[in-house]
Amino acid sequence: ALSPTPPAQFAQQISAGYEIPARLRTLHNLVIQYASQGRYEVAVPLCKQALEDLEKTSGHDHPDVATMLNILALVYRDQNKYKEAANLLNDALNIRKKTLGDNHPAVAATLNNLAVLYGKRGKYKDAEPLCKRALEIREKVLGRDHPDVAKQLNNLALLCQNQAKYEEVERYYQRALEIYESKLGPDDSNVAKTKNNLASAYLKQGKYKEAETLYKQVLTRAHEKEFGAIDSQNKPIWQVAEEREEGKLTGATAGGGDDKKGNGSGPYGDYGGWHKAAKVDSPTVNTTLKNLGALYRRQGKFEAAETLEDCAVRSKKEQQQQLQQQAPNNGSGSSSSHHLSMQSPPSGGQHDDPRQQQHNTSGSGGIKKIFHAFGFQS
Repeated sequence: ALSPTPPAQFAQQISAGYEIPARLRTLHNLVIQYASQGRYEVAVPLCKQALEDLEKTSGHDHPDVATMLNILALVYRDQNKYKEAANLLNDALNIRKKTLGDNHPAVAATLNNLAVLYGKRGKYKDAEPLCKRALEIREKVLGRDHPDVAKQLNNLALLCQNQAKYEEVERYYQRALEIYESKLGPDDSNVAKTKNNLASAYLKQGKYKEAETLYKQVLTRAHEKEFGAIDSQNKPIWQVAEEREEGKLTGATAGGGDDKKGNGSGPYGDYGGWHKAAKVDSPTVNTTLKNLGALYRRQGKFEAAETLEDCAVRSKKEQQQQLQQQAPNNGSGSSSSHHLSMQSPPSGGQHDDPRQQQHNTSGSGGIKKIFHAFGFQS
């Protein structure tokens, strides 16, 4: 089954470290929208027509051609057309080296995308040197403690993890974590994500205590952001879970609620929603709940595991309900607002919002109308 890349992630993979050219920005947004919805029959022709027009006006060896090759490659990658994607990325890489120089951020972005592609195909040994080269460029251009360097370290760690190079994995994740915490602060979502990644590496080595510590750090920080400092009456969910396991909390004392499942009025009166505020990165926290729950089960702590797993299920339902409430009522039910959230380019400029465009994309005529609206030939 095909798994479309979420819009923000797709945008970041295309533009990491450099700005999308102005003449491609609206088209870039629209391709992301269609690709993230799995509408490849629209996204692919848009990219191909853009490539044809760009090559006619600017020649093949132009940075904008490389950008469009990169976009089309990621669309193909989402369709599991890895060979076609690799060919396009290699072409884009050669153009960018030739026109921008070997140490340009755009070269690093293409190297990284090629490494990720090889990783998806299980070619970890081929991917690793590409990822290391991308890291070298980003360190040189951006500095060793830039957040984009941390992202590259995360990718490199994952490639090494798939090759069981755990000493390197730990080093890369720990360094990424230090960068995120120092540059973006302890509450940035990348901190929690990287701690989960590092915990996963610990689990594969049987370092359960180290993994457990990281999971608890994520959940404790999320709790503090939502409910304030920890004390005897204000405990994080993992502590509540462990006390239930030990039989210390029963009946009305469980989390300050009315019953064992916590349906009362305290912070865990409805603990499925304890991290629902926008300032908490719910998906990552939800993943942490499930990961720590699985670890508790491995340790035979079934009551503690059930507490966290139940919380994760409630949280996911609550998150889905919030998204449904935010989605515009357009009569079709096929397009939700969360599909269209795009990242701004690194320069801070704004993308044109594809939601403001009303397009009929049925058939090639509809695609050509869109294309003409952007000032391209077809």
